[in-house]
Amino acid sequence: MTMITSRVFLFPEICLTELSLLINIPIMKTLLLLTDFSATANHAVAFGYDFAKMLEAEVILCNVVNVPAEIPQYESILLPIEQYSRIEEESIEGLKRLKKQLEHQDHSKGFHPPVSYLCQTGVLTEEIDDVISKRQIDLIIMGTHASSGLRHLLLGNHTRYMVDACSVPLLLVSPEENVGKIKWIAFATDLNIAEIPALNRLAEFAARLQAEIILMNVRDESPCLEKDLKKEQFRTELVKECHYPKISFQSVVDHSIVKGLEKLCRENGKNGLLSIVHRDRNFINEILTGSQTQKLAKKLVLPLMVMPSKIK
Repeated sequence: MTMITSRVFLFPEICLTELSLLINIPIMKTLLLLTDFSATANHAVAFGYDFAKMLEAEVILCNVVNVPAEIPQYESILLPIEQYSRIEEESIEGLKRLKKQLEHQDHSKGFHPPVSYLCQTGVLTEEIDDVISKRQIDLIIMGTHASSGLRHLLLGNHTRYMVDACSVPLLLVSPEENVGKIKWIAFATDLNIAEIPALNRLAEFAARLQAEIILMNVRDESPCLEKDLKKEQFRTELVKECHYPKISFQSVVDHSIVKGLEKLCRENGKNGLLSIVHRDRNFINEILTGSQTQKLAKKLVLPLMVMPSKIK
């Protein structure tokens, strides 16, 4: 029988009406939305545009004309050099059309994100690194071909290499996901103090969205004194380093990290987002090499945010 603990707020003494004090927390400035003009990618672009509206952020549309590296990691066909100029021109025209579509379909009141675009030619991860080095990118959003559970979110070489190479938060969006009011953001944690800088960055998103952060911990055994001490040490450090009041904690006993997180997320319902720190690869390795049982886990339609371990 699965035991899921009730959510416990870590800062119960802080009134939630004090969220107005969070206006000094830096907000997201620029979202980079990746597209290859497929239906899946353009769905993620539409998701990203709506997300930018909530964050009051700028949007950059980006298409990379992929020139494979001399290693077998990119599933592409090497084209004659003269064809790349034509493909770049088509890419720019596609980006213009996508920009116009986003702007013309936005009839809402309030903030309308400024939209620009760029076309890069080269190896995907190298070109994204180049963009990040030249512009202040706060979040990258890309689509996946996922439709069933967490494991499928990271299938496909491009997604895997982006996860490994990305130096800023990366938000993965499956075709079934649509932006609504994001009420909670799950932060998968093993209560390691090294995760707190990533949690601080996540709080920048949460503050703008006025969302609750739920620390989700999956353990393979019942609580013990050692783990209780680890939790208390984590909480003590969190109080010192993170000043976002709307943080709660929830845990579950399960031998599978993936299945445990899926249970916790389903317990909290819709209108959520799951975030993980790409630190020791335990979680991501389980997704990529998991068993058929994990592959067939119940559908979890949530965006997945991957935070780099060395986040600025």
